[in-house]
Amino acid sequence: MKHGMRSIKIFTALVVLISILLGELAGQSGSTPSEKYMPEWESLLTHEVPQWAKDAKFGIYAHWGVYSVSGNWDYSKPNWGNAYITPYRGVYHHSKNNETRGLFEKHVGNPEEGYGYKDLAKQFKAENFDPDYWAEFIEKSGAKYAGIAAMHHDGYAMWDSEVIDLCAGKLGPERDLLGDIFTALEARGLKTFTSFHHARTYKHYQSIIRKLKEQPTAAGVDLLDPDYANYYWFAGEREMFEEKRYGLTKEVIDNYKPDAIWFDGGAGKFNTERIIADFFNMAEAEGKQVTVHNKGNFPDNFGVFSYENGHKRPLYVNRTWEDDTPSAQMSFDWPWYEGIEYKKPRDVVVRLVDLVARNGGLLLSLNPRPDGTFDMGLEDLLLGIGEWLAQNGEAIYTTVPYKIYAEGHTERLEYHETNAAGKQSRAVQPNTRRLNWEDVRFTRKGNTLYATVLGIPPTDTVHIKSLSSKSAISSMDGIDRIELLGSGPVEWSRTSEALEIRLPITLPNSWALAFRITVVGELDKSGPAHVQSRMKLPKKTK
Repeated sequence: MKHGMRSIKIFTALVVLISILLGELAGQSGSTPSEKYMPEWESLLTHEVPQWAKDAKFGIYAHWGVYSVSGNWDYSKPNWGNAYITPYRGVYHHSKNNETRGLFEKHVGNPEEGYGYKDLAKQFKAENFDPDYWAEFIEKSGAKYAGIAAMHHDGYAMWDSEVIDLCAGKLGPERDLLGDIFTALEARGLKTFTSFHHARTYKHYQSIIRKLKEQPTAAGVDLLDPDYANYYWFAGEREMFEEKRYGLTKEVIDNYKPDAIWFDGGAGKFNTERIIADFFNMAEAEGKQVTVHNKGNFPDNFGVFSYENGHKRPLYVNRTWEDDTPSAQMSFDWPWYEGIEYKKPRDVVVRLVDLVARNGGLLLSLNPRPDGTFDMGLEDLLLGIGEWLAQNGEAIYTTVPYKIYAEGHTERLEYHETNAAGKQSRAVQPNTRRLNWEDVRFTRKGNTLYATVLGIPPTDTVHIKSLSSKSAISSMDGIDRIELLGSGPVEWSRTSEALEIRLPITLPNSWALAFRITVVGELDKSGPAHVQSRMKLPKKTK
């Protein structure tokens, strides 16, 4: 009997030992048998965009970080391209004639004496950052998901990282900025979003390092000093960068569990597919519905398409997508700087209406000051958008396109911005200055049709040609009633030329009038005609 008991104990011990070994092996492989998603596209492509991401239509994030500090500098040249958001290019520039280099020496110190980006980071205090203040304005704007850029090209983490020292928790604010804003947003029932731009960091800094090593006077530059390796985690070998990038991104996924993320570049390298698999598996474990925005760096049947400022976007895209644009007037004004000018609420509202009618949405990037506050122009923008959405949101949220999505200016409304030297930007769209009372955009929800006019007509009557008696609206081709959102029922008549709607004396707003149209019978729910071959991805990012 004693011999039998001894055998049972030995067998039990072997089972435990084998279980431990199998667990360690699973950990070494980076996956466990219980994980649903693997870091390969055959597996990742089985993930579907959740319904909330299709319904949200409007989101907000922010470009805010160390680079915001340099917005206080007295540049003689206005922002162009990514000049203001990549100040490190100038900080470590070999020529002292470079304006950013000169301004860095004036406000921080001489790079040849050991001053560098880490010292600029010390000046990023975020001393007046109040996450509840942010969340209140974001909620009032009508956005359904929100967050901040977790890490931009500069490699600075906006959270308290255990992986590196170049982070908000250890250098500058000495607080968890990302965690604080997520907590405030979640308390208001908003979905959380963050973006990762650090796939570009290695390439950016390797170019800088290569040029520095060619300069005899650069021996004392901190970027070349191995003692600062945990600040400049991107300055070493590629393999180290890949592992650090993976560790940093996984840290955000595991600690903050965002509902949506996107990457500015990085597909097929730097462990990006491994990161996405971890993100999806985290969501499975947490019971969350998550999504990834696709900026042209993933397969064309994956995630939510993300077009930067509408660049090269088709007129209609037959899958979930959004335009990504700054709250500032100029398309490349991602960070804050002194004297920045903001978009007007009307321009964002009519743009949002136009995008939603085309099956898309809008992701608006804020320009916070380095101390964490908003300019009055930014506050006014958010409040203005929110006032319109509070009145007309039912024509936006949870809608889908009608069989006719646009009337009026239906062509590509592209335009170029021009700097002082006469250089043109790449084409962006839409040009909201060309959208007016002649433009009507259509959406539908269930058996209800919405027609939104992007301006105030010169007479007291709106004419919608697309809804004339020549166009079948429903199974019984009839309209029961029409209401102006924010006002009430309106008088109307339908002829072979147009649906004519009489406007009330007092209008609910002066930007975009949304009409709720209740039909007789079953609303025509066929989708818009489009050319599938033109369903192009956003411009590929590398």
